[in-house]
Parts: sequence; structure tokens; C-alpha cells
Amino acid sequence: MEVVYPLFPFFHGPTLWDRVRKRQHLKDRGFFASVMAACALAAARTRDGALGDKYQIEESVGNSSEVFFSAAQDNICKDLTHATGLGYLRACALLALTAIQYGQVQTMHLYMGHYMTLATIQRFHDEAHWPEEISIQEKEERRRLFWAMYSFDVYTSVVFNTTPRSQETHSYVAYPCETTDDELALGVTVKQNPENWLRGFNFTTDLYRVLEHAMKRVRISKSRRDDRISVVRLMMANTMPDTQIMENVINLYYSLPDRFKNYTAPATGDRSQDIYGFQAANIQATLQLVRITLLESRTSNMQNVEEKCRVADTVLQTFSDIPQHYLRAISTPLVYHLGGIGHILSSVMQGVLNEDSYQRVRTLMVQLADLLEDLETGLQPAAGSSRGLRKRIDKIDQYIQTQRQMLSELPRQHISPYPHTMDGARSVYVPSNAPNGTHSILPHGNHHQMTNNMGMRTPHDDFQLPAEMTTGGWPWPFDLTQEGAQHVPSNGVPSNGHST
Repeated sequence: MEVVYPLFPFFHGPTLWDRVRKRQHLKDRGFFASVMAACALAAARTRDGALGDKYQIEESVGNSSEVFFSAAQDNICKDLTHATGLGYLRACALLALTAIQYGQVQTMHLYMGHYMTLATIQRFHDEAHWPEEISIQEKEERRRLFWAMYSFDVYTSVVFNTTPRSQETHSYVAYPCETTDDELALGVTVKQNPENWLRGFNFTTDLYRVLEHAMKRVRISKSRRDDRISVVRLMMANTMPDTQIMENVINLYYSLPDRFKNYTAPATGDRSQDIYGFQAANIQATLQLVRITLLESRTSNMQNVEEKCRVADTVLQTFSDIPQHYLRAISTPLVYHLGGIGHILSSVMQGVLNEDSYQRVRTLMVQLADLLEDLETGLQPAAGSSRGLRKRIDKIDQYIQTQRQMLSELPRQHISPYPHTMDGARSVYVPSNAPNGTHSILPHGNHHQMTNNMGMRTPHDDFQLPAEMTTGGWPWPFDLTQEGAQHVPSNGVPSNGHST
């Protein structure tokens, strides 16, 4: 409950413990599968450091998560048409969450597919088709599950570039009541209570609804097909600037009670208080994903180095301000958030740079490496990412130093200290096409000007790194460096077995 419940409150606590005491898990396979799946996720997150130093984990129980995972798998009907009820839905959802914790993205997609299949069969998206006899407590469990997995579906669609299977406009499920579990046990439901922690949970869902539509903007802006007309452009206007959308989102954020905005407050060890810290941290993480996605929704010629660096700086600063306890609780999904920052920075590296812009993006990459280093001790998908990023930075530094040295060794009579084009403008990058990384340029007149491999004639010129230095090989958890590429985790592992 401590590492799963604040972010994925799929069980009503008093009902869960009552059913376990009555040994209903021995009679209800769906309930048993969901309990085993919850144990698998809790054990995996605990092993990956979600509890910090609060508990000492015995090495002998280090694989307990996989044992629970297998038990849950074995109790889900192979024929999903026979897997009826909330238990199986919840089990598949929790197995998907556990799989991404392991870094097994294919397995995550498998169980998300099972969840979506069951949700479709049971018409889970519409409360009107839920069983009439369910209790108030189960109705709230269903609402929490539905919206949490809607958010997870949008999240995975963004970070893995897959097709979303959920749409908020087709969802006829109410938000969870903002009621404590103790109140709910007594049959008390309060639709809105700004002091209840579920206000933060519901606001995070609001952000994912924004993110769903921001993701559509990204894909519309990048979908140019010559084999069909764009129906979307015929029917829908997309005129609101992304900066205005982000401003609207921030205004909604500022309207939250203060306890959901205080994301820098350290954990106290009091679960009744820390649950608000979990919500504040999760809200910030989701806000930053919205910010990154909205930046990507613009066409490339509208983005500049300064703007991309500003967004990356904002995101990194936010994550660095969140206490480690909460970052580790968000756990592996946070690593994929950071991959979005890596995408922004690597895209800047692929463009035309000058000394100032290179130093700025380099500083941000070092900050990203520092943040990854703090997280990767226990998180398998992040293992080695900071080291790999630092190696890439060093490699680029060495290359630039070599090119500067080459420039200093060129015959001085061939170098104009203040090169200009015919109209007096500052020289711009021209790729090298000559042997040994140099070539001669005749902008005007009869004298030659030599350049290095990066198209520089003087140390003050703009330059562009070669493609082999800036594409491929980045240590992100998935490859975002090529537009339209499939996002595959760099530590891709088979469906069975924990990545080690």
C-alpha cells in the first residue's frame, strides 16, 4: 500500500483487508490474481528503492516480485472471454505496471492489451453497463482503475510512440469521489473535497486528458501523407498556440490547494501527510511531460535552440527540486520522462550551433546525467545511462577540440579573422567536402578560406556536428533520436524474466 496505493489506488483498503481475512482470495481467482499482481508491483518498486532506507530487503527475497508475477499470470484465464469481473481487469493493469517497472516494454504492451480487451468485452468505459449489484466501494475502485489506466495508456502512447486505445471523449465514467477510504467504508461519498488527496489524483487525470490532445497535435503536425487527404485538417481547426495551452494548464494548476503545489517538501514518514507529497510530485512530473509534448507539437522551423534549452532547463530544475523519496516512488516511469528531455537536447545537438549554444546544451546534458545517476542505483532501465551520457559528452568535447586544433593549424593567410559574405552578414555553416576535413571557399574575391570538418573558418563561426556524433547511440531508455522511429528500450529483454 505504501509504494503503490498513492499513485495507483486500485483497492479500497478496508474492503481488501476484510476479503483477505475471509480468505476470499482462495475462492475468487480474479481477486487472487489482482492481489498477487499488486504484490509483484510493490515488491519490484521496493527492490528498486521506492522506500529508500526505511526497510532492509533480504537478498533471499530479491526475486519475490517475479514469484508474485508468475502467480498472477497463472491465475488469469487463457480464454479472456471467461475472465469476467473487476479482479481480472485489475490484475492485467497491475501486471502491465509491473512489467514497465522491470523494463520489459513488450510484456507491458501484452498486459495492456489484455486489459483493453477485457475493458472492451465488459464495456468498462461506460458506467451504465457496470453490474447493478456492485457496492459503493467497488464502484469507486472501478473509477480509480479506469482513470488511472486511461492516464497510463496516454503516457505509454506518448513515450513509446504507440496508438492510444483510450479517448476521454468516449469515456462515460465519473471521476473518483474525493472521499477517504474510512468514509467510503461507511457508505459516505463526497464528489469534491479540495482537501482530500484524491483531488490531486483527479487533477493528474486532467493533465493526461490535456496530454491526449497535445499528442494528437504532435502527430497531426508530423503526418504528411501523399496517398490520402487530411480529414483532420478538413474538419478541425488547430489554431490555439501551444504557449496559450500551457498557460491555461498552469492557471488550472495554480487554482489547486497549496498542498498539491508544494512538491519540494520532504517526506515525513507519516502516510497521511506523505500521500499529498506523492500527488504533488506526480502532478509536477505530468506537467513536465505536457510541456515537452507541446514543444514537440510545433513544426521544427518554429523552434529555436534557446527555446528548447529553456524547456529542458525548466523540466530538469523541477525534477531536481522534487525530493528523492518521491522520485523513487514514481520510479521507472520517471526514467522515460527523462528520455523526453534527452530527445530535446539531442535534437539541439543535430542543429547549427555556436560556442554559447553548445555550452548551454552541454551543461543541460551534464545536469541530466547527474539526475540519472541519482536514480539509476536501483532502477534497471536506467542502469548505466548516466555513464553512457557522460561518455557521449566527452566524445563530442574531444571532437570539437580536435576540430579547433585543426583550425588553428591551417595556413593563416587562408583565414579571414572576420569572414563575411558579400552582403556583410556573418558567415554560416557550410559542410565540409574536401580531404582531411577541410575545404576552400571562395565567397568573393580571389583568396581562399579554409574550413575544418564543422564548416568553421574562425573559432567564432557557427558549426554543425557530423551526423555520426549526434544520431544513434544516445543512452536514453528508448530511441527518440530519429523522428518516427519505433521507441524500443535499449535494454530490450524477453517477456519472461527480470532484466538484470
